[in-house]
Amino acid sequence: MADSVELLLEPASDAFLLDDWAALEGEGLPNQSRHQSWSNAPHITMAAAARIDDRYDAGLAAAAEGGPLELVTAGFLVFPTRRKFVLARQVVADTALTHLHRRLWFALEGVPDAVPTTVRGVWTPHITLAHGLTADELAAALEILRNRPPEILAAGIVRRWDAREKRLILLGGGGVEWPGSGGVGAQ
Repeated sequence: MADSVELLLEPASDAFLLDDWAALEGEGLPNQSRHQSWSNAPHITMAAAARIDDRYDAGLAAAAEGGPLELVTAGFLVFPTRRKFVLARQVVADTALTHLHRRLWFALEGVPDAVPTTVRGVWTPHITLAHGLTADELAAALEILRNRPPEILAAGIVRRWDAREKRLILLGGGGVEWPGSGGVGAQ
């Protein structure tokens, strides 16, 4: 399991994605609401590697500084896995999001064993809706969600997931006040 750096959505934007999850759940389809972890929330993975420990936190926190981002979804992405599929909402890689991604990776310079699909030049920003879908379930999921229009989302808080320790570290960013956000080092 990889450690990651994630961009969180503001609560109103979270609700839009949670509605997607609920629509899939209502039809008995796999979806992210079934991921029963206290840390589960809609997010955009900005970086991932075998190990991203606390030595990177100060640089990541500095890289995360700035105002909230306005993001736009642009349809759906499908990622094949060994035998099934992952369904996600694509997020447009505009200048502000791309700059944040670049700053975060500069802060992670030299991190070993980076997940190749998260690095500069190949990263595809997205928000996962479901994983473990069969081809038939994927078709059903797309039928359910296809009439939900693209959405403008707000994001800003950056967090680090420490998979080994099973903890979240809020790094700040976005100028967003969230209930319980607590700032750098909050868990």
